Amino acid sequence: MRRFSFLLPLALAATLTGCGGLGEIPQSGGTGEMDLPNSSIQTQITDDPVREESAETVPAVLPADPALSEIPETGMATWTLEDGVLTISGSGVLPEASWEKEYHDETVQSITKVLIGNGIIDLPYSAFGNHDSLVSVSIGDGFTYVPSETFIGCTSLKQVSFGKNVTFIDGGAFERCGLEEIAIPDTVSFINIGAFANCKDLEKILIPASVTEIGEDAFKNCEKLTIFAPEGSFAETYARENGIQFLPVG
Repeated sequence: MRRFSFLLPLALAATLTGCGGLGEIPQSGGTGEMDLPNSSIQTQITDDPVREESAETVPAVLPADPALSEIPETGMATWTLEDGVLTISGSGVLPEASWEKEYHDETVQSITKVLIGNGIIDLPYSAFGNHDSLVSVSIGDGFTYVPSETFIGCTSLKQVSFGKNVTFIDGGAFERCGLEEIAIPDTVSFINIGAFANCKDLEKILIPASVTEIGEDAFKNCEKLTIFAPEGSFAETYARENGIQFLPVG
């Protein structure tokens, strides 16, 4: 009996070890609950719709380019081109876009920025049509409107600042542009037919309560677009009637 009593504990220990009974006990951090993997936590943060919505920013009206104040406002309307900046100076109407006739495509392709001085009140039809290297435009205070098709086909255009006297944007003015977002100043009351049509990268536009008329197909084929405007404004009604996403602004 002494012999069996000595061997019995050893046999029991071997049996329990083979079944995993005496294996290592998993550590749970002392809480009794399993810790979530970091990847699960990260997914929850990334997919949080509240966070995505709060990150939405409203387009801001761009201030006038300081260079406009240095452009002469008197004398015959003329232009200069230096280091990619086309400056239109003087007063009145620029009769023709002579940079195209003098230098053709090579000069057009070199233009990345346009400054329209405060003394200029009008431009020739489609003055910058298909200037597809143009990135930035500053319109002076002499303009009361953006002429028809002025910037049509400017596929690299990203920034536009308006003068303080612009009251309407004419048909096709920014058609087929590369704009991603733009803010219309509160001096504007009318956006004409097809003004921003086929701007396929346009995601955001701020339209103030001052706008009381928007022409047909003003945003045709702008499939990514969200209109930001005050609640109860004409722009809100236009957005809802034309199936364009709308977000209210204060």
